[in-house]
Amino acid sequence: MEAHATSQDMQALHIASIGAGSFGRHHARHLSQHPLVGQVTIVDRDGARAAELAGDLGTAWTSDLASITPDAAVIAVPTEAHRAIAEPLIAKGASVFIEKPIAGTDTDAAALVAAAERAGVILQVGHIERFNPAFAALASQARGVTHIAARRHNPPRPVPPVVDVVLDLMIHDIDLALTLAGAMPRTVTAQAPDGGTESAIATLHFANGVTADLSASRLSPVTERVLTVHDADGVWRADLAAGRLARTAGGAIAADEAVAPRDNLFTELDEFVRAVLGGPRPTVTGKAGAAALAVAERIRAAIATSSFQLSA
Repeated sequence: MEAHATSQDMQALHIASIGAGSFGRHHARHLSQHPLVGQVTIVDRDGARAAELAGDLGTAWTSDLASITPDAAVIAVPTEAHRAIAEPLIAKGASVFIEKPIAGTDTDAAALVAAAERAGVILQVGHIERFNPAFAALASQARGVTHIAARRHNPPRPVPPVVDVVLDLMIHDIDLALTLAGAMPRTVTAQAPDGGTESAIATLHFANGVTADLSASRLSPVTERVLTVHDADGVWRADLAAGRLARTAGGAIAADEAVAPRDNLFTELDEFVRAVLGGPRPTVTGKAGAAALAVAERIRAAIATSSFQLSA
């Protein structure tokens, strides 16, 4: 069942990497190579899959989460299982990193946030675009934001995600919009030709006067991840996929530069590890993850009640 790791595991921090699927494998790889992590245990209900990944990385593994007591856990499993896995870990005093969205419902998200506060542990949510260098550069320089436009379009995937396009793609830009606006939206409107399964558009209006137009699709012939932000002095355009940031002021291009790349996944996991060890508070807290989910749920509800019609 469980393979016990070797001498490197004598260090203090023991992290469970839960979920050995396509994305969970990347989490596990980074954790197994992190200099501040002493032991990693791969956890997956498919024991053969967990054992294979653990063998590749030289870590421990188990298919029985209850058999281990990690200091922290990174959860990359289907969204509907987030609360059921995270809540018992938190109750035992483990800090938790949960892939976005934080949970399947607002109720589950609120329960996880409350549980982490009671236990006094770290709860971080994997909104990875916060760690995109192009966004970080824009967010640090934009002043007096008035309008945000986000376009996140992907080609169809061979195996479509279980969640709809709002929870899969748009939620990234919901989180970025909330960060730039510095508030929750007062009103939300949204439409989608297919009920929001593969494409959706939404508009957020904030009490401070900021507006945000969001567009997400899983039907595009090309990949687009572009964020355009109007502020008091001009317009920023961040190409989050290409890693470029352009600035227009007075109708002329003031700057258009490549932003130095980094491994965004490692950066957010490194922040989590350091927070667990007593470092600074994570950038994306459980409350931030719950806020993004709450807006996503409002968008989904607006789509469900809209009368969007495709033009002839």
